[in-house]
Amino acid sequence: MNRRVVVILACLVLAVAGVAAVVVAGRRFGDTSGDAAAGGEPTVVVPPKSDEAAKIYGWQQIGADEFDGTKVDTAKWAAYDDYNDVSQTMWSAKQCSVAGGMLILTGAHDDAGSTCGLAWQGDQVYGRWEVRARFPVPAAIAYDPVFLLWPQNDDKAGVGEIDFAEEYDPNRQYIESWLHGPGDRQVAYERKYVDLTQWHNFAVEWEASHITSYIDGVAWLGYADPAFIPSQPMHLTVQQGFTPRTKADVPPITSTVDVDWVRIYR
Repeated sequence: MNRRVVVILACLVLAVAGVAAVVVAGRRFGDTSGDAAAGGEPTVVVPPKSDEAAKIYGWQQIGADEFDGTKVDTAKWAAYDDYNDVSQTMWSAKQCSVAGGMLILTGAHDDAGSTCGLAWQGDQVYGRWEVRARFPVPAAIAYDPVFLLWPQNDDKAGVGEIDFAEEYDPNRQYIESWLHGPGDRQVAYERKYVDLTQWHNFAVEWEASHITSYIDGVAWLGYADPAFIPSQPMHLTVQQGFTPRTKADVPPITSTVDVDWVRIYR
């Protein structure tokens, strides 16, 4: 074999090695389609679209319940289990169940309107919460599902209340959000028409400077006057209140809310 042939073979080996290196690098860092080599900008990798506000905005998770067990986790939740004179609601822990990877809030078909309410075992000042849920039909107009932030000291009038997803429609076709500031002053309200019989993600961001409610990662209600934003510890509550509006509401038909998961973020 002469020297010229040796040189040609060596060049071919180096060329093959170079192609292999490019393929490996492309697999590791993403294909830039040759734009950078041609003097253009590298291809920007766009993250997949999400319907979770937490994923879109990169919130840091600090707590969760995926409801993978067979009963309510009492280390995470406190169940209401008594008659409330103020709301005139018969809260019963028996109406709160876990099955099939879901929390089920059930409003009973009885004269008392026995229903479920759960409070998260942990209060904080500011943060972010997201709940994945659906609202099956048929449902009674007397049952009012709501996901909210409630004051640690139970002083709604003094601290405020953040109802980031509240339902009054027995057809489950719209959701409402109500923001109550200190002094029990209603500072913001919005209604959004959406098919709640399907799964949706309901989130709220509570900070010193603003409160924002989200559905499926899209902001739909905001408030930004610090003078009327709660600033004392609060916790998440998922519940289905009972408010009979006509004689026909009692006894109400059985009404349920399915919760797939609850997640808490900084």
